[in-house]
Amino acid sequence: MKKLLIFIMIIGILMLSGCGKKEENKEIEKTTVAVSLSKVFTSEIKKSKDIEEVAEKISESDVIVAETQVFTIEEEDYLAGFKEEIKGFKKAVGIAPMINTIPMIAYVFEVENPKEFKKTLEDNAQLNWNICTVADEMKITIEGDFVFFIMSPESFEE
Repeated sequence: MKKLLIFIMIIGILMLSGCGKKEENKEIEKTTVAVSLSKVFTSEIKKSKDIEEVAEKISESDVIVAETQVFTIEEEDYLAGFKEEIKGFKKAVGIAPMINTIPMIAYVFEVENPKEFKKTLEDNAQLNWNICTVADEMKITIEGDFVFFIMSPESFEE
């Protein structure tokens, strides 16, 4: 009986001290240009599988403070932001500021193997692709057979 009473007291103390309590350790994703535009991509690609239309919606986002251009990538080749040729996509559209000193470049790709393609992008991306600028971050988002790639500053605020 004495052992049972001690056992119950120990359990009570542990419960009061929070021992064994599961702490939620959710990493809060910082809201940056890349994160915000990735969310636009995810939302828009669910509405339309037309990557040019999706790229236009991304370029119209209030997050981007500069005028942008949306351009179709005609064939696999060297793309701005990468040290090697990027191959393995069916279709691709690029998004870039009209002022090339702004460190941002983004692409929407339609691919057959998104995870493998993501690895190719990660392995070849260069944050300092432009002689005058360096991006702060890179983010790659996969949604079905579509991949959104962006290198950008964390924000456009000075």
